[in-house]
Amino acid sequence: MRAISSVLVTLLLVGCSDQATNDPPNTSYGPGGCPLVTFNEGVDESAVNGIVADESGVYWTRDDSVWRADPGGTSPKRLAQGFNLAYTLAMDDEALYVVDYAEKLVRMNKDGSGAVVLAQDSISVVAVDESSVYFTSTAGLFRTPKDMSKVESLASISGAGSIAVDDAFVYVRTIGNADDLSGRTVRVPKAGGEIEEIAPPTTVTYHIFFHELEVDGTNVYWVEPSAGTLMKAPKAGGTPVVLAKDLADPVSLTLDGDDVYVTLRSKDGGSLDERGVIRVPKEGGDVANVARGPQISAFDVAVDATHVYWTARVAGAGVTMSCK
Repeated sequence: MRAISSVLVTLLLVGCSDQATNDPPNTSYGPGGCPLVTFNEGVDESAVNGIVADESGVYWTRDDSVWRADPGGTSPKRLAQGFNLAYTLAMDDEALYVVDYAEKLVRMNKDGSGAVVLAQDSISVVAVDESSVYFTSTAGLFRTPKDMSKVESLASISGAGSIAVDDAFVYVRTIGNADDLSGRTVRVPKAGGEIEEIAPPTTVTYHIFFHELEVDGTNVYWVEPSAGTLMKAPKAGGTPVVLAKDLADPVSLTLDGDDVYVTLRSKDGGSLDERGVIRVPKEGGDVANVARGPQISAFDVAVDATHVYWTARVAGAGVTMSCK
């Protein structure tokens, strides 16, 4: 892996401000009567991939570009373009960190300016904390300070598919590979050290998703697409708990207060009615439908103070939102 630390490479892909072609957005209604509003639809033939949101706005990736809208989905515009496959992303108060899948990790300001390459070669997922950026590649789990002064190897982990961080650890969910279909949930000290198992390995169907794991102050949460379950376990390890089962290919999740939001893509050969976005209490309980049905195509998911947003990973699709 080649890290770009001493010399910052400024990318020729920023400064765009293209207005989306479907503003005002398209509207329908979810099971609870909340409007389902789709924006940034039909901009081009690329898919919509990762998404994050906070009080400053909503940010998402299309295959070749990075976009932003105001909270609530208004005034979408392109921040940057020129990617091969802009896939996963993370953010802090000032910047976005975008993975151009299997190629490079890019940092840019939230207005799209100041883009630099942090690392290159086989990058897959990224997470950030106050001082560092964490990412995975085929070579394992790595950390770089935000000043990009060095890149450190934290652990050699094969098939790392999702990562999350807390004050002391990096949490990893592996997705298996063609030779090993074991999905593992582990953690590694931020300073480096032994890999600690949180939950026993499970059999997974090899796939490439990236937002299957999250962490809060007490527990780790993850989805198992093959088993159709939403799981949690204590961060220090312990008996896993099934929060929801019989789910139709759960692929991404995000946390919000007392709840977990999960996207469902429907099983191969299953009913398209199983597609959707659901809300599950962290302590377990009834599953609530945010949006369900054959018209829903959901991939990654994010929340802000008032809305739930999800991407579709379908050519020409947009971002859809609903009230919480």
